[in-house]
Amino acid sequence: MSSKCETQIKEQVKCSCKGYNLDKLLQPNILILLCRTKLHGYLIIQALEKKKLFHGENPDPAGIYRTLKILEEKSLIQSEWDVQETGAPRRVYSITPAGKECLGSWIDTLESYQRSIDGIIDEARTILEKTEVTI
Repeated sequence: MSSKCETQIKEQVKCSCKGYNLDKLLQPNILILLCRTKLHGYLIIQALEKKKLFHGENPDPAGIYRTLKILEEKSLIQSEWDVQETGAPRRVYSITPAGKECLGSWIDTLESYQRSIDGIIDEARTILEKTEVTI
C-alpha cells in the first residue's frame, strides 16, 4: 500500500466524525482542573489523560502546553515558578477570576452546542431512516 493511501486511511480513522480534533474542549477541562487546585503542567496532562477525552488516546502534551500558554496570555490562568530544593523548578498554574468567569461562559456555550448537536442527531437519524440506511 502506498504511503499516500496509508495517510488517507489514517486521516479517515481520525476524522472529526469519529470524535477527533476536539482540541477546543481542552480549554474548559483545564479551567475545571485549575478551579479545583493549582497544578503544574505534568499533573494537568495526567488528569486530562484520566478523563478519556480523546477516544482512549492520550492528549498531545505540546498541545496542552500551547493551550496553557494561550489561557495565560488571555489572563484566564496565571503561573508561578515552584522552586524546590531538589528537582527542576516547575511552573504551577492557577485559575484567575476571569478564568472562572470564562468557565461559566463555557457552560452556556456547551449547553448551546448540546442543543444543536441533539438537533443534528435527530435530523440525521430521521433522514437515514427515510433512506433505509441503518445506524
